[in-house]
Amino acid sequence: MRQPARRGAGFSLVELMVTIAVLAILLAIGIPSFASLIAANRLTSATNELVAALQTARTEALRRNARVTLCPAAPSATACSGAWRDGWIAFVDQTPGNTPGPESAADILFRGGPLPTGIVAVANAPLSSYVSFTADGMSKQLNGAFLAGTLRVCSTSTALTNDRRARELVLIGSGRIVLTTPSGVASTCPSP
Repeated sequence: MRQPARRGAGFSLVELMVTIAVLAILLAIGIPSFASLIAANRLTSATNELVAALQTARTEALRRNARVTLCPAAPSATACSGAWRDGWIAFVDQTPGNTPGPESAADILFRGGPLPTGIVAVANAPLSSYVSFTADGMSKQLNGAFLAGTLRVCSTSTALTNDRRARELVLIGSGRIVLTTPSGVASTCPSP
């Protein structure tokens, strides 16, 4: 009995070219979406980290029955300095004065940041140098006056549209943080 002739195994040149064309189309569609997903996740992560720091500082003020202040500071700093994107420290503010800062390294409760590359955090004047919570959980300036303002976390990535690139943490006088998504924010991430 004779076996039928078998065609050679493998791909023809036409099949290979069609496969490469389909792969190129899928990559052209998928890669920009993936870049957008990564940028959005970085923005969300940075925003959540700042929200958690603010909420933890407020909780510590209530728990300790003492003023707790959160201010921008580099990761190894023992004093308030720099910008929010560089990192922050939270400390028990035993003697609030005109400028925020821990009296000693022992007063520092926790540190956070820095924010990832491409993520910017800018605040309006009331929150640009510190956020302070009193023993009753209210946000107050160091002189005891009402403290409220906006801290914007923004991505400079071109993978995000101007309506998806920023989140604003709005601090109201009660110490509560309201998260909003502003629209029309340019990639330069202007301040709130």
